[in-house]
Parts: sequence; structure tokens; C-alpha cells
Amino acid sequence: MALPRILAAAALCLAVVAVPARASEVQEINQQFRKGDLTGALERADRYLAKNPKDAQARFLKGLILADQGKTNDAITVFTSLTEDYPELPEPYNNLAVLYASQGKYEAAKNALEQAIRTHPSYATAHENLGDIYAKMASIAYDKALALDSKNTAAQTKLALIKDIMGGQPRKTAPPKPTVATVPPQPAKPATVPKPATPAPAAPAATSGVEAAIAAWAAAWSNRDMDAYLAAYADDFSGAGMTRTAWEAQRRTRITAPKRIEVRVSDLKIEQDGDTARATFRQAYRSDRLSSTVTKTLELAQQNGQWRIVGETSN
Repeated sequence: MALPRILAAAALCLAVVAVPARASEVQEINQQFRKGDLTGALERADRYLAKNPKDAQARFLKGLILADQGKTNDAITVFTSLTEDYPELPEPYNNLAVLYASQGKYEAAKNALEQAIRTHPSYATAHENLGDIYAKMASIAYDKALALDSKNTAAQTKLALIKDIMGGQPRKTAPPKPTVATVPPQPAKPATVPKPATPAPAAPAATSGVEAAIAAWAAAWSNRDMDAYLAAYADDFSGAGMTRTAWEAQRRTRITAPKRIEVRVSDLKIEQDGDTARATFRQAYRSDRLSSTVTKTLELAQQNGQWRIVGETSN
């Protein structure tokens, strides 16, 4: 199953209370992971877990890192262990379902999502993902029925209906959404799922150029068009303290590695002062490997008549 859209980012809610010093260490590992230093983040997580083997937040984060590295079986082992030690948490079950689906193990994915729902009946992400799994399993069954009887009009109609519901691609149905840890551990409670992205309010005429530049940036990212994506940034832009060359290399790896990417911008707010502007919005990122929802701030400046990104932060 192709997984182009995975995860509305939800906080990992654990039945433990973190010691402040430990929470800070896990947050630093998470920041390292989000900056793209997967090897360094994994090494640091392993060192931390050697001293704190029961830290569920760090273990969950390790599972995310392994999944992002393409080490699916290792990530499955981590999330399975979490379900055994913290059976009351729905998020590890949800992420297991995503990983199983990526391997074509839809029955196992279904079972994991059903367990997540039994744990928290109000967990909307798991309900949505379960619907996607059912749709995929149905499309496989209808394909098989048509392979055995190509004149089966009932199967043709039902398969066409699934195609229409899932955007015209029954073999590429919207995938399960994994859960990304974005906050320190908290007492257990139902996971909070972000609201679907809504169109940003119309921008005043003075900021329309900024809005158009951001829309083009998001489209280039979604299309994995590296030339257009990099052109959205100023020549002197450098991310996360890296040189421009190192940053470009990192972005090429992270954008071209997934098979599919979707980036949505919502709640856009623009503050413009002459040739400079600041744009703040909700960024929903989904790929076949990972997904997250963050608040993104872009600093832009006009260069040669075009708005280009000169600064970028997210939280």
C-alpha cells in the first residue's frame, strides 16, 4: 500500500510524568531528529535509553527515527515493545498499523488499529486509518474478483466507487497516519487530533505576492520539484546553522527519498513591511514515511522582484 498521506501529528500521551532534566534531553533528541540528523539522533537516543530504558517518550521517538531511516522491522520492534509495556496508549498501535501497511500486511494493520480504538474509542486518527485499511482491503478483493471474472459488473461498480472515494487511485489509497511525538510525556488521556487544514483567509492585496510565493513553495515541495523548491529560498539562506551546500544536500535527501509528499498550508497570517514580510501558518506534512503538523514561520524578502525565504523556524 502506498502511503502518501500519513499523520495528523498528535501528542504522545503517556501514563508517566517526566523528570524535567529527562524531558529536556528527550526534547533535544527530538529537535536533532527534526533537523534531519537521523544518525546522530538515534545514537543519542540509544545512549539515553541505556540509562533510562523505560522512558516511553524516548522509545517512541526512537521508533520514529528508525521508521524515517527506512528500518521498518526495527521500528516495528520498538512500537511493539511499547504496546506491551504501555497497552493503554493508542499511538504505538497506530504507528504499528502504518508500518504494517507499508509492508502490505493489511490484516496486521487492521488488528493494530482496532486495538488502538479499543484503548481509546475517541481516537479519531485510528478510526480514519481503519477506514483507509478497509478500503484498501476491499479494492484488493474486488481486483481479485475481476481477475477471476472480468465481466463481474458488480465488482467493477464497487471498485469504481472506491476509486472515486479515494481520489481515483484504488491502489494508492490514503494511508494510515502515524503519530509523531511533539511534546513531553503527560498523564494518559485521549490523543488530540488536529483539525483538518482549512483554506487560509484571503490576504489583503499588499500581501498577495507573499501568499503566492508560499503557495508555490508548498507546491514545489509536494511535487518534489527540487529546482523550484530551492529557488524559493534566498541564495544566502542556510538552515539549522548549516552551510548552504550542506543544507541543500540534506533537503534533497529528505525530499527525494519519499515516494510521495503532500504539504498543506492553513491559517496563514502575513505581516508585511515594505520589501520584507513574515508569514506564520500551520504546516501539515504527509509522506509515505512520516507526517507532522507544526507551526511554521517564514521570513521573506523581495529579491529581484520575487519574494524569497530568508529565514525559517517551526515549533
